[in-house]
Amino acid sequence: MDQALRSRCERFLANRDTLRKAFPWENPYLHAVCAGILTQKNQTAEVDRLHDCRDLLRSRTGFFSNFRGIAQEAMITLLSLEPAPQEKLDQGLRLYDALKDHFRPSQYLPLAALLLADQVEERQYGAFAARTRAIYNGMKEAHCFLTGVEDSVFAALLALSPRPVEELIAETEACYDRLKHRPFGTGQFTQTLSHVLALGEGSAQEKCDRTLALYDALKDRGRKYSTGHELGTLGLLTLVPGEVGALAEEVVEVDHFLSQQKGYGLMGVGKAQRLMHGVMLTAGYILDQNQAVLGAAAVSTTVSLIVAQEVALFTVVAAGSAAGIAASSTGQE
Repeated sequence: MDQALRSRCERFLANRDTLRKAFPWENPYLHAVCAGILTQKNQTAEVDRLHDCRDLLRSRTGFFSNFRGIAQEAMITLLSLEPAPQEKLDQGLRLYDALKDHFRPSQYLPLAALLLADQVEERQYGAFAARTRAIYNGMKEAHCFLTGVEDSVFAALLALSPRPVEELIAETEACYDRLKHRPFGTGQFTQTLSHVLALGEGSAQEKCDRTLALYDALKDRGRKYSTGHELGTLGLLTLVPGEVGALAEEVVEVDHFLSQQKGYGLMGVGKAQRLMHGVMLTAGYILDQNQAVLGAAAVSTTVSLIVAQEVALFTVVAAGSAAGIAASSTGQE
């Protein structure tokens, strides 16, 4: 492992430990994911700033607000990255109001609103919300029983693309159809992976073949990737540039490094989560090393590959983070 990647891993661990200190009662799975977001932004977590952003969130939202739900720590982390967190929160609240015109309130909509409020012109919030709903409707029509409220986040991400709604839905379906057999099977997590892959450029066949090649390359190196809620993050690695074997080697090196660190032993995070963190850190590192091709891997150059920074958060929160913080609802209409 080169020194730059090692330093990234060390910052990730330091950020995770700071988040644990700042929010000792929050879900431990989210500590690591939020640490990943901070690390991708080359930021170091500060307890006082995190608490200030927590207090800001509490002052602007009620006790039962969906902004204070399962992703509260994530939203506090996102606010802490902003030079003007109050302005960012106000934007998120306004986009959330627009989204509520098309969706039932949920604990996932605030996450989408806060992430994307400054990626959409405020005068376009209503149109963006309607487009998000149209994409969500396409998802639900294709997979009525798999599509739940968590998919509204992915629908919002896809709504940033200039591509027609029908084309976006067709892309996700083409990815799902190619992935549903071996080794991932049919189900919610394969659908999540198809949503992630649809964010990137290239044909469905190319992206799916590359995903399967990465899965096999990791397996050949003794790292069988989980087909559970971690699966969506594997799509992140698919979208970054690099030869498959070299990417797998980098992930294995990071995974080995993490296995020797506090919090990843017998009483810590399991192997599946650890490998997901390895993929998250490796992908972020490679993206930093390849800024020139960033736009080609993302839904648009203005987004700067949001999925690279937050896809792990989406998949963990959407699946209930394996600790039961939220059971996915599949009954949204």
